[in-house]
Amino acid sequence: MGLIDKIRSYLNEEEPGSSPFSAEDDKAKKKFAASISSDLDEEPDTEQEREQDGRKKRSSGGFFSMFRKNKKEASKEPERKKRRSPAEINPELYNSIQGQGASKDERESAKEFCEQLIDVTYNMEDMKREYKLVTSYLIDIQKIEELPDDMANDLAENARRIDMLNEDKSKYIQSEKLLPMDRYNTMASFEKDVPSTIKKLIDMEMRDNLLKNDMSYLEGEKEDLKFMHQEHNDSISKIRSMTAVVLTIFLLIVGSMLIFSVTTKKSVTVYCLGVFLAAMIFFAVAYARYKLLKSEIAENDAKLNRAILLLNKVKVKFINNTNTLDYIYDKYGVNSSNELEYQWDQYNTMVRDALRYSQANNDLRVYSDELIGKLKNFGLEDPFVWTKQTKALIDPREMVEIKHGLNVRRQNIREKLATCEKIKTNATTALRAAIDTNQGLEVYINDLLSSYNIKLGEE
Repeated sequence: MGLIDKIRSYLNEEEPGSSPFSAEDDKAKKKFAASISSDLDEEPDTEQEREQDGRKKRSSGGFFSMFRKNKKEASKEPERKKRRSPAEINPELYNSIQGQGASKDERESAKEFCEQLIDVTYNMEDMKREYKLVTSYLIDIQKIEELPDDMANDLAENARRIDMLNEDKSKYIQSEKLLPMDRYNTMASFEKDVPSTIKKLIDMEMRDNLLKNDMSYLEGEKEDLKFMHQEHNDSISKIRSMTAVVLTIFLLIVGSMLIFSVTTKKSVTVYCLGVFLAAMIFFAVAYARYKLLKSEIAENDAKLNRAILLLNKVKVKFINNTNTLDYIYDKYGVNSSNELEYQWDQYNTMVRDALRYSQANNDLRVYSDELIGKLKNFGLEDPFVWTKQTKALIDPREMVEIKHGLNVRRQNIREKLATCEKIKTNATTALRAAIDTNQGLEVYINDLLSSYNIKLGEE
């Protein structure tokens, strides 16, 4: 129960009914802490001080007063009492507070948050690598912009020759009208990753639809249970009102009969018994109905709590899954796995056609190698990418556009990382709260995370 309470607190979902921790549990914990503190303190040194301390403890009614010895026995003990651990003072209460092992629900809840932490950690690693790559591109652009004029002109001339050859290739490729060049360049940049990304997107989209359906179903169930709860409360109010009315009528009738009997001196015993029997029957039926409604309300509230807990879990999974999908969509500039798969097929066709043409054009290879060699000498991190972006080396406006696109792309990655960081923090907080509630979960949680080389609270 402690773990579920921590999770509900973390997810900020209000639920009907009282808190899982009752007032008696809170009082027991406070008394337990107070008794531990008082029992671990040193005993008074003198008999007079022990008598005063005994009177205070008897008047305060301490939780462990039943374990205190009387004055005569205390006077026979050493002047200073040996310190005892909380577990020795009251093992049963100590174990109930500390936790004696994880239940199935606690383990399942901990496993859910471990899976969230694992997913978001690996997603963040991918995003950080992508962020580092984009940053290296921006650094390369800065190095190119800071070149002396003679080197920049030589580089632009080399790029112009490559651009002319690329235009010849583009005429053949664009004649097919398969893909725009920006989409072609995107596919070329992530050529090795696209096949695995398509499979991943298909699985994640299916999971996204399933989570949406689960959320819709649980939302509907939650609203139905809330409506039933309100209907039962209305029925109880009606029973109470009817009972009050019937009781009033019963008293009026009995009173009237008694007055009539006194004034006329006629016996109304039979009538009174009949009225009394009818009233008792009504009250019995009303009470039975009242107890049934109360039982249904309790059962309804339990179902409602369960529906809210499941809904919260599904919501967290849905948010994590949606964030990952949005990141992949932004990365490839698509809206679905079908669109990416279609563009991938078109790209493969274009690559085959372009290779046929480029194989007959050795000059393109020569100039490209020359450009790459120059860029390597300038200390660029990735000189190969500029063979596909020669216009940026020729026209500064094109370079500004590429630089702007990279900055936007880097900002988007930052935002996704911030969102993932919140999810990671929330999952870590929930797992720590679970461990604080039940220390028996610590080994279970660490085993789950260590299998993925992840430590709780790892930055």
